[in-house]
Amino acid sequence: MKRACVIAVVVVILAGVCLAQSARQVEVVAEVSLTNQTGKTGGTLFTPNQTGMFRVSFYLECTEGSQILNTELDPVVLWTDDNGDEFEALPPVQDNSIGPPVSAMFIIKAIAGTPVSWNVQPSRLPKDKSRYEVYLALERIGSTVH
Repeated sequence: MKRACVIAVVVVILAGVCLAQSARQVEVVAEVSLTNQTGKTGGTLFTPNQTGMFRVSFYLECTEGSQILNTELDPVVLWTDDNGDEFEALPPVQDNSIGPPVSAMFIIKAIAGTPVSWNVQPSRLPKDKSRYEVYLALERIGSTVH
């Protein structure tokens, strides 16, 4: 009987730990999935209503080259934190022919009421007619920051 009580207490404690952890799950707050893009694209990804920490996942791949030498696709993510306007310029994707994708994951602190935005711009507009696909996800990763 004593052994059964100990096992029951352990099970209850472990169940409580599991429930406490599930409350801290990551929340996807915005996603972009675009294929067959040409020219410049982008926009507002998300505007938080509370200041918080977010994980940005970004993937960019050229699917049809421009056939113009020394051209690239330049991806950027922009947001505002305590220091003001910030940006992350990701490594460019060479787009004169099909090549390897670029992907990045990084953490930002975004201030309530200010947009998190993004864009991809070919380096030689309007001649650069390459085609590409872009995928983004923005996840809230922590509690509200005060």
